[in-house]
Amino acid sequence: MTTAWKFRDAPNTACYTTTDVLNGSPVKHVYHDYDGDWQFHGASDVTTVSSFQIACLAEIIKYNDLLTVLHDLPYGWRAEWNERTRNWDRFKDNPFPSFAENGYYLEDAVWLSEYLTDIKPPPAEMRENLDIASHVKIVFRFAHEDSDRYDGQCERLWVEITAVDEQNGGYIGRIDNAPYHEAARCGDLVSFHSLHVADRYSEE
Repeated sequence: MTTAWKFRDAPNTACYTTTDVLNGSPVKHVYHDYDGDWQFHGASDVTTVSSFQIACLAEIIKYNDLLTVLHDLPYGWRAEWNERTRNWDRFKDNPFPSFAENGYYLEDAVWLSEYLTDIKPPPAEMRENLDIASHVKIVFRFAHEDSDRYDGQCERLWVEITAVDEQNGGYIGRIDNAPYHEAARCGDLVSFHSLHVADRYSEE
């Protein structure tokens, strides 16, 4: 590995991969799951029990510097190697809002809390076991995921949980504020993950 370490995850982070990749086959498919796990597959992303392996992130990256550009691949996204362009094509691999589809996306509140002192998400156990009718605060960003950040792009909105989305490991809720940006409206339904929860309303 000849480039500086740019991943948010530590070099010794355990990742899912295959025997072929560890034996030198080039990585063609990369998944960054919403729970934070990384998956690295070769030409086929079908993994049999016999080929399933676990390796540290640095071990996989050191054999392929081209993977370093995926250090900012968001949770719930995948990347596929494009031989024609000699670059990675990125695809949203989750049901949550994206700027291209909705005109906004939802910020990772846990990540934001590392930079903003007034963002203090509840503990993971609480965020992952919220009840229907609970109100949670979510940060909406009305800009492209990869664009430069400027003031006025984000709004912190209350969302009332209307359903638990067990299939996707998240929730469905209804916006309970009147957003300033026109891409979202009070009453709109939105799918979100526990990582998006910046706060939980409590009457105490």
